[in-house]
Amino acid sequence: MKKSIIVCAIFLTISSIAVNAQETGKHELNVTYSDGIPMTFREGFTEILSSAFLGQKPDRITSFGNVGLGYRNQITERIRVGGDLAFQQEQIEQIDKNNKPVAKRTNLYFMAMPVLSFSYIKTEWLDFYGSAAAGVILNKYTKKAPNEVITKDNTIDFAFQVNPAGLRIGKKFGGFVEAGFGHRGIISAGLNYKF
Repeated sequence: MKKSIIVCAIFLTISSIAVNAQETGKHELNVTYSDGIPMTFREGFTEILSSAFLGQKPDRITSFGNVGLGYRNQITERIRVGGDLAFQQEQIEQIDKNNKPVAKRTNLYFMAMPVLSFSYIKTEWLDFYGSAAAGVILNKYTKKAPNEVITKDNTIDFAFQVNPAGLRIGKKFGGFVEAGFGHRGIISAGLNYKF
């Protein structure tokens, strides 16, 4: 009885090691920074048009860009699927003709998008790929103005990101850069870990 238990334990240990060896490199985690230009441009363009129409000075818009976390699972040699979570903050300061602050708005964007990635050229150290993502974006909006009640609102909209050109360099740990368009930005860069 003891021998059969020991044999089963050894068999299960070897099997799990073999399965884990085959799974190595199938999963990926990444940390990304994107410029966040499309979201800032959209807000800025709207503000410029309304300011010109109303004869006011354009608002001051600041944003630190878009940061995100992602996961990918290698389902074939060239195809990966996964998801991205991202965050971006915008501060909009409304000013009057005398450059005095009139109101301050804050947009907090939270994004969640499933991702599909396809490798055009893939070697052990180099991966040239493209990706597409679509999901949702939650905007938490707050407006503060002197002598007014604070205004808050939440909206949920469609979000997408298409990056036809991405380059990852590295084996287990790597760095990558991507170019494309969507709610996250035009240029993205980050670090990647395969396990």
